[in-house]
Amino acid sequence: MMKAKIILIFKGMVVGLGKIIPGVSGAMLAITLGIYDKCIYAISNFTKNLKDNMNLLFYIGIGLILSIGLFSNLVIFLLNNHYFVTMCFFIGLIIGGIPKLYSESQINVKKLSNIFFIIVSFVIILMLNSFNPEHIIKTEANFLTLIYIGFLESFAMIVPGISGTALLMLIGYYDLVILRFSQIFNILSLVETIKFFIPFGIGMLIGVIIMSKIINICFKKYQIETYCVILGLILSSIYILITDIYEITLNFKLYLYGFIFIIIGGFISYFVEHLMHNK
Repeated sequence: MMKAKIILIFKGMVVGLGKIIPGVSGAMLAITLGIYDKCIYAISNFTKNLKDNMNLLFYIGIGLILSIGLFSNLVIFLLNNHYFVTMCFFIGLIIGGIPKLYSESQINVKKLSNIFFIIVSFVIILMLNSFNPEHIIKTEANFLTLIYIGFLESFAMIVPGISGTALLMLIGYYDLVILRFSQIFNILSLVETIKFFIPFGIGMLIGVIIMSKIINICFKKYQIETYCVILGLILSSIYILITDIYEITLNFKLYLYGFIFIIIGGFISYFVEHLMHNK
């Protein structure tokens, strides 16, 4: 029982890192770690199995908060100083969960309709990614704007393949949000942190409730089609991340390091899911 709780906290921490790093989808990491559909069901049917749902969301939530609070500054440092290998590690985390997702989703790649949904979702994300405006920086936001930002963050949290950080960069508030995330455990910034997280949390709560209901209906009525869409989103995210980081001029040694970190990330993702499956 204790091992299962620790694993849930760890998975929450990994998803939390996905909320910090630009281009990485937290929902995608949740899928590859095997907790996405469980969280969607727990939120959408919270009162049906209250104890189990609370336990699941509580320990994953602890991991999320710990990750964002403890590692925001570390992630900023790694992105600024070791961007390539950091992104490779997260690509590995995503890749490592694909075999488990594929084996449990009952996707039949020989079936034309399944291939159609995979390709369509893949192309849609590529098209959305083609809109890449300059990074606008806004350092302040009013109460309603923070609710809106929280809603966008929850949208990205629920919909696989959508990077919350990319959305925040699009509207210019990534720097503000990552700053507040990094100050969660800073007592000197307590007042500003509270003023930020109250409206931000309201927006997230509204978004999570609405989007989780929609996704839950999709899983109930169109389970295989939904997994096909998710698989397409995962593949498109991997493609986008790889093409983005390999546009950087690099030497062979760094390519080798990147490959090693992809392997490490994939192994960790696979190993954690294996532990959870055999708990």
